[in-house]
Amino acid sequence: MASSSAQQYGWIHDGFVNSWTRHNDGKLAAKIQKKWLRHRFLNAISFNSRAKPSIFLLLREWLQICDKDHTGCHRRPEMDDFWPRRVIYVGDRRQLTLVEEQHRGDDYLVLSHCWGLPEDETKAEEEKNRVCTTPKNYKDRLHGFGYDELPKTFQDAIQVTRALGKNYLWIDALCIIQGPGGDWNSEAGTMASIFAYAYCTIAASSAPGWADGFLSAQPDSLVQGTLSAPTCACDFDKDVEGGNLMKRAWVLQERVLSRRIIHFTSTHIYSECGNGVLCEKLTNLTPPLGKQRFFLDPNFPSRLNEAGYLRTVDFVQFLFRKYSTSGLTFAADRDVAIYSLVKRMGEVLETEVRYGIFHCFLGSLLLWKRDENKTSPISYGDRSVPSWSWMAYPGGIDFILAANQDLEVPRDVDLGFIEDGKALNVKVRKFLGSMWFDVVGYIRLEDCNCVVVGMVRDKKKEGALQTYHVLIIREKVGGGGYKRVGVGKMEARYISRDYVAGTLW
Repeated sequence: MASSSAQQYGWIHDGFVNSWTRHNDGKLAAKIQKKWLRHRFLNAISFNSRAKPSIFLLLREWLQICDKDHTGCHRRPEMDDFWPRRVIYVGDRRQLTLVEEQHRGDDYLVLSHCWGLPEDETKAEEEKNRVCTTPKNYKDRLHGFGYDELPKTFQDAIQVTRALGKNYLWIDALCIIQGPGGDWNSEAGTMASIFAYAYCTIAASSAPGWADGFLSAQPDSLVQGTLSAPTCACDFDKDVEGGNLMKRAWVLQERVLSRRIIHFTSTHIYSECGNGVLCEKLTNLTPPLGKQRFFLDPNFPSRLNEAGYLRTVDFVQFLFRKYSTSGLTFAADRDVAIYSLVKRMGEVLETEVRYGIFHCFLGSLLLWKRDENKTSPISYGDRSVPSWSWMAYPGGIDFILAANQDLEVPRDVDLGFIEDGKALNVKVRKFLGSMWFDVVGYIRLEDCNCVVVGMVRDKKKEGALQTYHVLIIREKVGGGGYKRVGVGKMEARYISRDYVAGTLW
């Protein structure tokens, strides 16, 4: 067997914990207070906004500091070579315009939001047709459309974009032609670049849907007492990570890929970049050296690429666990809602990726198990997802092997991707041991076989007593290969030495 890691790396078991360090940014506070006193009424950026004018002053100042002083967040040369297929021009106060001209080298913002459509399908369809860009209204919007036609969340995003001095905004519902005859399928593949190369992402964390809005109408008292105010006791993990927006599957890749994000939560506004987080009360939050630091990477996944093998496996497993429990309106989006993120990770890690399984972590990622809610496989229509991928089923997953255990895996010829993209070549054996099945229902063990995925070597045990980790499989109806039905672990003595070569679909 070949070791799954080329060399040993130090291990740190970490996660999202409340161990952020925090301190007041007195220098920024003094600068903002000075500007506030000079411009008591901010005509340049206050235009009937429901938000506090000083918030916009703070956000502009933060972005300028980030542009100037945060080396890791600086605009990268490749950003000048990309521009979304469409953006909304918001620089004209009289009307909005959907534009297709390329403005490479300029800045655009993006909106991350919950759609929040009515549960009634008829009403939901009516609202989508009214709000979204469709084949019917697409041409008209190239010539202009009204601000008042849009729901509150979109209006608030336009206000923020203008207040930050930018002219272009990307919103999925408006910039991708939705519905039959639209271009969703082709545009979905560009999501990674759209969010990674944006000037900043606006996260409408406090808005359950696009009709609700996210700008607060509270009095503008931010700047008063900023120099002497105590360190804010804000809870970023609760406000952001625990908020409704971050529980949506599509939003996970938007969050991870964004260079900078402004989170508009129900209690605070947070500015997030590679240097950390700043809350609206001018408290700087620095994350612990754990998974949160990877999420703040402005050039994701560069930090992950430098983290070492075991920490990378740990993060990937954590990411997929988190994604698997996130909400999807359509279950069949499970393979595409994270596609751009996984594709980008595979490119940087220089490894092949198929259906949420990285070749460089093949053994560890194949050993997933489902949570207790074992419903039927997802129906993908004219698409299909192989049974060995966790994307084949809805609901949460976990992994039966901790990332800090060094798994010895078979050679590629014995366990590896087949060129057709949907299958694994495997060695099929008889077995007896502990199992977790993928579906609820009676499965005859005599119909099942196993595929050895790897072994965690215990120097205190003899070879026959070593624990092997396996996939449980059975023959497809009608033959022609095998399907995964579960996962398990067992001692070597309970696994047949004899095998037949097979194909796992």
